[in-house]
Amino acid sequence: MPRTKKRTFVLDTNVLVHDPNAIFSFDEHDVVIPITVVEELDGLKNGYELRNWSARAASNKLWNCIKVDQNAKCHSLGKNKGKLYLPLFNGYDAIRDRFTFLEDKADYRIISSAYESMKQGKNVTLVTKDLDVRIIASQLGIRVEDYLHDAVKDPDFLTAEMREIMPDELEEKSLKDELYLNQPVILRAGGSEYLYRWNGKEYARVTRRRINTGEKLPVKAQNIDQDFAVNVLMDPSISIVALNGAAGSGKTLLAVACSIAQRRLYDKILIARPAIELSDKSIGFLPGDLFDKYDPYFGPVRSAVRFILEGESNNMTKDGIEKWMNEKSMEKLALSMVRGETFHKSFIIVDEAQNLTPTEIKTIVSRAGKNTKVVITGDIGQIDVKYLTKESNGLAHLADRFRGQSCFAYSHLKHSVRSPLAELADKLL
Repeated sequence: MPRTKKRTFVLDTNVLVHDPNAIFSFDEHDVVIPITVVEELDGLKNGYELRNWSARAASNKLWNCIKVDQNAKCHSLGKNKGKLYLPLFNGYDAIRDRFTFLEDKADYRIISSAYESMKQGKNVTLVTKDLDVRIIASQLGIRVEDYLHDAVKDPDFLTAEMREIMPDELEEKSLKDELYLNQPVILRAGGSEYLYRWNGKEYARVTRRRINTGEKLPVKAQNIDQDFAVNVLMDPSISIVALNGAAGSGKTLLAVACSIAQRRLYDKILIARPAIELSDKSIGFLPGDLFDKYDPYFGPVRSAVRFILEGESNNMTKDGIEKWMNEKSMEKLALSMVRGETFHKSFIIVDEAQNLTPTEIKTIVSRAGKNTKVVITGDIGQIDVKYLTKESNGLAHLADRFRGQSCFAYSHLKHSVRSPLAELADKLL
């Protein structure tokens, strides 16, 4: 095969925050990190959020590459890799004959650096997750790409309909070879449908069951999608579960209810949610310590607990719910504090995981110790974080990479059970 023409990839800051290892993802091609990117990483390094950790990690990767020969014009990225360049900003002179920016800002400096490299005759591609940067750069003749190294290649499987089989297909080897471990399948026979889980050897029957939380009203699955979710949530041999579903499909409720029902198997239940808002108000504006600041984001968890305790009633106070959660050893987990931790014999629920990056998901799941179960829930149709997409969010990435592992199960909850109005809103809005 002919050798690929040498390329030069100029990386935006958001790429390194998304994946601190991004500089090693371009095979034998060269990587350019404009010094403006290093300045932006410096501005992000202080703090305890996962993005602050990513900025520090990216800076460490860069330093490890250049420290061997700090005065060199370029640096090796490793065996069979290209070279790393960190050019200083030389102004906008190279670009003035084509365009004049209204102001001086980091995005424009990075675009200018890419343009200057292109003017030097290099085969340049600017890699950025910022759509506006892509638009401007493309109009200057710069080739632009999103960072897709950790993106899901086939995201349609996340929302695909459950596989249907007929009785005469049960023993077909070709069909079994197509199925991945712990995949749900529906058998239709005699006007009825039966749910099974493929375990690699046989189709294990999945039946509807009540989730006994020890309270007056047991939680019960409402549809076949929830039947499968409960089945894998209650199976101790499945140590990691991903639930993807629309608003009101029961993801959080089922995860919380199943964690309580299996309380004897675990020392504690840890629940985490990213601090994401629909507005641009920062979590830093909220009073109190770290857990006081995170408290407003746990409203959906309290709603799930309230339903477990009272059904559709809405009379229990917040203090009463908190007291009950404490008695059950249910704790809030601040995602910004998980690095360095190891959670043994814990049931960990990470809600709204579509708003986490693949790096953040890896950080969380890799904290799991012995006899720990991790449940990742979210809705890839409702992403509230800049630069994340259906293909690049942490929930999709985890489901894609873990699919087929014996310890993993994925469930897509298609229907809202909150109310007919909620289901209609999900379809129409």
